[in-house]
Amino acid sequence: MKFSPYELYDLINRAGPLWLAYADLSDANLRGVNLRGAVLRGVNLGQAFLNNAILSDVNLNDANLKGAVLIEADLSRSDLIGADLNGADLSGANLSGANLGGAKLRDAKMNEVNLRNANLRGANLVNAIMHSANLINTSFGGADMSNAQLSEANFQNAKLINVNLGGADAYNSILTEADLTKSSLVGSDFNKSKMNGAKLSEAKLGNANLSEVDLRNADLTDADLHHAFLYMADLSGANLTGATLNNANLSQVKYNKSTVWPNGFNPRTVGAISED
Repeated sequence: MKFSPYELYDLINRAGPLWLAYADLSDANLRGVNLRGAVLRGVNLGQAFLNNAILSDVNLNDANLKGAVLIEADLSRSDLIGADLNGADLSGANLSGANLGGAKLRDAKMNEVNLRNANLRGANLVNAIMHSANLINTSFGGADMSNAQLSEANFQNAKLINVNLGGADAYNSILTEADLTKSSLVGSDFNKSKMNGAKLSEAKLGNANLSEVDLRNADLTDADLHHAFLYMADLSGANLTGATLNNANLSQVKYNKSTVWPNGFNPRTVGAISED
């Protein structure tokens, strides 16, 4: 059902929680609207304007938000399981504590978005633009973030198990204590990022740019680092037991007596520098 502007105005200004499940609100102008706690499951908000809207605690499961404009909208604690947000603009939006499991966010603009403590397990974030995003404690298990733009994003303590980050640009990002176990970072760029204490066991890092990365105390057991570029990275205290280092560039890499190398590997022969 498609609402006229008058009908829509009347609906959103009624007292009590709003129920508009599966309604057609495509192309609607809902800038600054307060829909806190509304039930909008399966609603069509494609190409809608929701700048600065209050959508906290809203049920938007399976909603169509393709191409919607949600700049600086408040979607904190909302449910967006399976929602289609492909091409949406969520720049500066607050999605802290939101549930976006299996959501579609391909080509979404999410610069400076707040996704702290959010769930994005199984989400599609291919080509998403997330510069300076707050991703602290966020769960991404099984998500596809290939070719995403993530420079200066904060992934501290994030769960990124079995995530595809192939080709991603995460220059100068923070991944302190993040869990990237079994994830793919093939061909990605993490230049100058902080990955100290990160879990990267069994991760695929072939051809990744890890130059000047802080990998102190990182777990790289059984990681694949073939052809990885680690120039001037800090591997002090890192565990590389069983790691594959074929043709990796380890020139001027820092290490210390606590660094654990693969059996038979001599770091001095590849230009690494002992800090002891």
